[in-house]
Amino acid sequence: MGPFPRCVHANRRPAATLGRTQRGLRPLWFVLGLAATLAARATVAGPFADAVVAFHPGAGAGYGQDLLPEVVLGPPRGRGLLEGSLDVVSLGHGGEIVLRFDPPVACNGPGPDILVFENPFHAGGVNGPVFAELAFVAVSQDGVHFAEFPWDAQSWRGLAGKTPVLSNPENGIDPLDPAQAGGDAFDLDEVGLPWIRFVRITDAGDRVADPGNRLPGGGMAGFDLDAVAAVHPCAPENPSPTVTSMPPQSPTNTPTRLSSPSPTPTFTPRVLPTVTPTELCPVVLGLMDAIFDGQGAADWNNDGRISAADLVAAIRESACWTRDEF
Repeated sequence: MGPFPRCVHANRRPAATLGRTQRGLRPLWFVLGLAATLAARATVAGPFADAVVAFHPGAGAGYGQDLLPEVVLGPPRGRGLLEGSLDVVSLGHGGEIVLRFDPPVACNGPGPDILVFENPFHAGGVNGPVFAELAFVAVSQDGVHFAEFPWDAQSWRGLAGKTPVLSNPENGIDPLDPAQAGGDAFDLDEVGLPWIRFVRITDAGDRVADPGNRLPGGGMAGFDLDAVAAVHPCAPENPSPTVTSMPPQSPTNTPTRLSSPSPTPTFTPRVLPTVTPTELCPVVLGLMDAIFDGQGAADWNNDGRISAADLVAAIRESACWTRDEF
């Protein structure tokens, strides 16, 4: 979508299309507010990712690409338990992004060392199911040899994109506190590294069944990255990469599953139905158009805000989706 190339290898922003969405112009107030947000993020230094090294969008990507790299740098812009942030870039089905920490880097300390922030939310209330779009996370010291965190398709352990984000620069919640910030935490002990500089995030696609796979993308398919934080930023004592603990790994390799006692159980991911555009009710398609165009009519749940929660509310109330688990 737009002028952003299909693969980006620089920490620079492409020709501006700030005032545009996938369909038409954004309202001026939205553009000005977003510009202020990006300006604030660009000035933040320290524990957050500093650059986008590579971006390979998958099918259904598009949202947020014209705002790279700033949209994924700096602190998270969480919206709480019931709403997902739109200050994100969508990776698309199977898409991938690689981010870099410039000194200080992310070091191995007590407890979690990295926080990955997406935009999941509870549908229908704080006790409702989580609308999640999951991703695999891998880390590297040199940007070549990556170690992927082990994951489990059934429990979603080891995957990013399942925990709502609470921290926002405007609410005072510490984005480096795993117990309060929200987002998904990763411990470098799991991959045997004392420090890392690169983080690779790959949308899980069909390899893991998640609610995001049930809906057409509309430019917002796949994992939606908000931010990445180093819980223990530092200058490593030994800056030489620990190559022996990180065998070369291609981005397309099969992710490592969690190790377990013998015999190894067979994981059978729950197969979820796919809803195609032709199966969606006209009211839901109209709502999606309204959300992309920033129209007030998209406020389906009448909370005064237009968000992905309105889409979920519309689906739940329409004949398009009647399954109990959604």
